[in-house]
Amino acid sequence: MADTPGTPPAKRARKAPNPKPAKGAGTAPKPAAPLKVAATTSAPDTPAGKTAAGWTAQIEPIKAQAEKVVKTATEKLSAVDWKTHIDPLKDQASKTAMSAAGAAKDRTGSAMQSLAKLISDTAGTVDAKLGPQYGDYARQAAETVAGAADKLDSKDVDQLMTEARDFVRKSPAVAIGAAAVVGFVLMRLAKGSDDEA
Repeated sequence: MADTPGTPPAKRARKAPNPKPAKGAGTAPKPAAPLKVAATTSAPDTPAGKTAAGWTAQIEPIKAQAEKVVKTATEKLSAVDWKTHIDPLKDQASKTAMSAAGAAKDRTGSAMQSLAKLISDTAGTVDAKLGPQYGDYARQAAETVAGAADKLDSKDVDQLMTEARDFVRKSPAVAIGAAAVVGFVLMRLAKGSDDEA
C-alpha cells in the first residue's frame, strides 16, 4: 500500500518481524505489543470530511432536478389521451387485415376452381384406367370442390368470419384439429419454398 498524506501514521509504520527462538531453547515467546487501531471515520475538519460534504452538496441539486423531471414526465404521460392515438392505428390495422383476407379469399377461390377443373379433366383418364365407377367418384369430387369454390366466392369476408366463429363454437375440437392440419400444411409449404431459395 502506498503512503499517501491521508494515510494514518499507524498504517505507515512497518512491524518488525518476530525473532524465532532457536530450537531447544526453553524460553516462552514474548507477547507482542497490541496494535493501535486506526480511526475509521474522518473528523469533519479533515480533508476527507470536507470532500464528503462537497459530494453531498453537489448531489443534492442533481437529485432535486431528477425528481422534478420524473414528476413532469409523469404529469405529461397522464395528460395524454391514449385512446385518440390508438383508435386510428386500430382502424388502419383492421382495414389492412380485411383487405388481406379478401385477397386470400379470392386466391383460395381461384385455386379451388383450378383444382376442380383438374379433377374433372382427369376423370376421363380414371374411367379408362380404373373403370367408370371411379371416374364418377372423381366427377363428384370435382363438383363438390367447384361448389365450395362458388360458395366461397359468393360470400363476403365478414360472412365467412361469422360462419367460422359459429363453427368453432359448435365444435371446438374439430376446429382445433383443422387449425393444426392447416398450420402443418402451411409450415411444410413455407419450408419447401425456403429450401428452394
